[in-house]
Amino acid sequence: MRAAKRRRSDGTAGRRAPKRARDLPRPSHGDLISSLPDDIFEAIISLLPIKDGVRTQAVARGWRPLWRSAPLDLDATDMCSNKYKCISVVSGILCDHLGPARRFTFENICLHKSKKGYIMDDAWIERWFRSRCLDNLEELDISFRLLGNADVSRNRYPLPSSVLRLAPTLVVATFGVCRFPSEIAPCLDFPLLRHLTLWSISVSEEALHVLLSACHVLETLFLQDIRDIDCLRVSSPTLRIIWFIATPLGRQELFIEDVPHLERLLFPRLDGETIRVHNAPKLKILGPLSPLLSKIEIANLNLQGTITPSLSHSICTVNNLALKFAGPDLYAVLNVLRCFPCLEKLYVIMHQYEPLNPIKCLESHLKSTGVE
Repeated sequence: MRAAKRRRSDGTAGRRAPKRARDLPRPSHGDLISSLPDDIFEAIISLLPIKDGVRTQAVARGWRPLWRSAPLDLDATDMCSNKYKCISVVSGILCDHLGPARRFTFENICLHKSKKGYIMDDAWIERWFRSRCLDNLEELDISFRLLGNADVSRNRYPLPSSVLRLAPTLVVATFGVCRFPSEIAPCLDFPLLRHLTLWSISVSEEALHVLLSACHVLETLFLQDIRDIDCLRVSSPTLRIIWFIATPLGRQELFIEDVPHLERLLFPRLDGETIRVHNAPKLKILGPLSPLLSKIEIANLNLQGTITPSLSHSICTVNNLALKFAGPDLYAVLNVLRCFPCLEKLYVIMHQYEPLNPIKCLESHLKSTGVE
């Protein structure tokens, strides 16, 4: 009675303090999991596949709000067996979740073919990247299915403009099978982006230049099947690794200029392309070179066909080299090796190998070789 009178005297009678989710009763009987702090629960839920993370809401009333506030790692690639239903499911997740989201992966996004369905899907996708749930997104990996248009340059889904809203926080970004805007605002800024992958995209030379110029700490760049550009120009003060796979539609040129920290230049498939490299003083790993198929220019060195390069033009920084020849032309291999006197590792794709003339790197520096 006295306690009740005190509550009435201080004005708190009839009011109850709101209960947090953690204050709700939880099973005892040795249930140590229920005694964990909320932040531990949220960390565990964030590591679960998205379907299992959502299902934790059914465990108990105290668990219901945890998934919505746990860091979101959303991989929607194989979320639904119905490829057209995935877009609406992802929309529901991004609408319900409070964020933050750390990673968003959705490969091979499929839009409806009917005009009405396409318009609805397009509107959903545009809203995805305006969701507050993605405000601090760090990793983004999205690609789309071809739209089926006869016009090759238009059969790629146009990248939503809202995607570029995420630029300030992205660390890793992958864009595939889409069409970039023909014009990108010069004020675009990716202050944290370190790894960028562009594959099977349609983009103008000006837009690609603006995009790369906006990446101030970029370390790794992967370029594959870049459409609508004959010459890919890459310039970066921070790049360390470049992967390049040309478009299968025709010959293309990769012009790398002013990359003072570039260490690895890799191009797995060359078939008539031209590679030009200017000012890459730290280049160490290169290849696989195909002088018989492509034209390669590195600084003052010009490798093309079976022409013997000038011995005065050599690259002493490269210590790992891969060579690839269409036929067993040992003399061509040896001519190339003369241009890299400080090699330590060599990988050659050819039918036979037989050292004929002494080569400086083979005699003094080379530590391991691979011949196929």
